[in-house]
Amino acid sequence: MRNILIAAALSFPLAVSIPLTVQADELIVRGDRLFIHAEVNGRKAEALLDSGAEMTVLDTRFAREAQLAEGEEVTARGTGAGTVKAQIVEGVNLTALGRQVVLPAAAVMDLSDIEARVVKAPVPVIVGRDLFDAGRLAIDIEGRRIEWLSGDEPMAGVMLPLSASHGIETIPVTFGGVAADADFDLGNGTGLLLSRELAERLNLRPVGVEPAGGIGGAAGRTVVYVPELTIAGRSFRNVRAHVADNAQVPANVGVGLLRQFRIVTDFRQRAVWLYPIE
Repeated sequence: MRNILIAAALSFPLAVSIPLTVQADELIVRGDRLFIHAEVNGRKAEALLDSGAEMTVLDTRFAREAQLAEGEEVTARGTGAGTVKAQIVEGVNLTALGRQVVLPAAAVMDLSDIEARVVKAPVPVIVGRDLFDAGRLAIDIEGRRIEWLSGDEPMAGVMLPLSASHGIETIPVTFGGVAADADFDLGNGTGLLLSRELAERLNLRPVGVEPAGGIGGAAGRTVVYVPELTIAGRSFRNVRAHVADNAQVPANVGVGLLRQFRIVTDFRQRAVWLYPIE
């Protein structure tokens, strides 16, 4: 049995994208969680959008209803306290925003804990970076719109280079005068995350402990306040953050911060553009 890190371990070819009728679509926003309309092997679902997931994840019951064949069993680790069992299946067809994406592989696991404890809504599918690898996307969280763009359109906003780390894309940010890489994570609806090492480097004082954690179960995390965080030239002050002991990247910026920008992602061209909303 293989061991994997969900969103941080497998190496597969890029998903194959087949344009259909390209269109803008509704971005469903529930708090700091983002959902899109999708179909998996012809079965419709509201899918959680997660740029910080290295592969698309299907709930066990949904995969069964979509009549997916069983795959290789693995042990998966997410951002929670422990590991979970999953299966890796191949040849899954995802359709979103009028584009069909043939996934080289997807993970199937029980997402009931995530539904009840974290998202507090049904999560039949988590659409990972496969969608972002398929083309250039414009995402307006406050405007609740998401759409494909052509690759030659001029982009407004600050261009940030993407760097790969453990299968996830990171962007450069600064904490006061300290530069760091941060996961670009539209699946993070719980706020800013910091590694233990970065929190200690910034001399941040703990103010409490809270339950948190994603796939793998709840885990207690130290709460701190960051005096200053700058993303794409925009500064945020006194930002509340969790310290994650199992973090593999210095920081993780999620929807609570990224919704302050209009976003264009181009994972193929290794860039994102962030345009601050006034």
